[in-house]
Amino acid sequence: MKILNVTSITGLRGGDAQMYTIYKLLKEKEELKQFILCPHDATLASICKNDNAAYFTYNKNSFKIVNLVRAIIKICKKESIDILHIHDSTALNAGLIAMKFLKNTSLILSRKRNNKIKDKFLNKYKYSHPSIKKIICVSKAVEEIFDNIITDKERLLTIYDAIDVEKFAQKTNQNLLHKEFGLSADTKIIGNIAALTDQKDIYTFINTAKKIKADSKINCNVKFFVIGDGLLKADLIKYAKDNSLENDLFFTGFRNVMDLLPELDILLLTSITEGLPLAVYEAFACKIPVISTKAGGIPEVITHGRTGLLAPIKDSETLSQNVIELLCNPILNESIKTNAYNLVKENHDLHVMQKNYHEFYKNNF
Repeated sequence: MKILNVTSITGLRGGDAQMYTIYKLLKEKEELKQFILCPHDATLASICKNDNAAYFTYNKNSFKIVNLVRAIIKICKKESIDILHIHDSTALNAGLIAMKFLKNTSLILSRKRNNKIKDKFLNKYKYSHPSIKKIICVSKAVEEIFDNIITDKERLLTIYDAIDVEKFAQKTNQNLLHKEFGLSADTKIIGNIAALTDQKDIYTFINTAKKIKADSKINCNVKFFVIGDGLLKADLIKYAKDNSLENDLFFTGFRNVMDLLPELDILLLTSITEGLPLAVYEAFACKIPVISTKAGGIPEVITHGRTGLLAPIKDSETLSQNVIELLCNPILNESIKTNAYNLVKENHDLHVMQKNYHEFYKNNF
C-alpha cells in the first residue's frame, strides 16, 4: 500500500508535525510505503531532507494550486499511489481537482481544528465530495463541526493524537524561568503555552491572573507566564500593563516547551476553540496539572476534578477559583497529576497512535 501525504503549509504547524510523527511511526511497517509532498520552502522539506525521508516538493508561487495539482497527479501516477492523505484545506482543494485524473487512488482528509465551517454550498460540496473516503479528526469535537456540512457521518473517524510520554516524563525542572526572571525559589508559576492569536484568548488568561493576584486566599508568591509568540503580542503586553500586571505576568516569546513545561506549577489554558492541543498531553506526561476552558476536544481528556479542572469559555472567575483550589489543596493537586499521567500513558502514547493508524490503513483500503 502506497500513501502520499500532502500539505500546502510552509511553516511547521501542529498538524504537519503530527503527520511527520505518524510517517516515522509507520516506516517500520513493510506493507506501507509512504511519501510526503510539501512546498519547496517548507520547514518540513528541510526536516525530510535531513532525515532522508521519502518526499517531494512543489513551487508555492502565484500558480500554487496549479503546481500542487500537477505534482499530485504526477507523483500518484508515477508511484502508483493508493491513498492520497490530505492534511489542510488548501491541499484538499488541489487534491479534489487531482482526483478527477486519478482512477485507482482513494482520498482521505485529516482535520485538527474545530473552527466552525460556514454553512455554505461550496463548503458542503467540498467536504461532502464523493472522492473523500474518510475524514480523520483529532477529537469528537472536531467531528461535530461537520454536523451541518456532511450527511454521511460514517465517513468521520476520530484518531486521537499522541506524544512520546516517556520522553516528557524524563524531563526535569531546570528552573530556567526562575533564573532568567530573578524569581525566588518558592515562586509558583502559572503558565500558558500558546500562539498569541484570538483563538487562544490570552486576554482571559490576563483577566484570570488579575483575579488570582487580588484574592486574599493566596498565601504564596505567584507569577504568570505566556510561552509563545504571535501577532497579538504588543496588544497583550499593553493589556497586561493596563491591568497593573507588568511585574507579575511575562511574555517569553517562542521557547522549547520541553525545557519549560516541567517548571510550571499549573498549565492554564484559556482557548475559545481547540481541536485537542498537544500541550495538554505534554503537561499530563510531565505531571503538571492542567486547568482549562471547555474548548473543543479538551473535555474529552480532562474530567473535572479527576484529570484536571474545567471552566466555561471566557469565565475568568471560575478559572481563577480553580487555580486557587489547586494551589491550596495539595491532595487534589497530586490526585489530578497521577490520574492525568495514567491517562496519557495508557491512551495517548506514540505506540497507541501507531497501532490506530496502522489498523486504519489496513482495515479501510
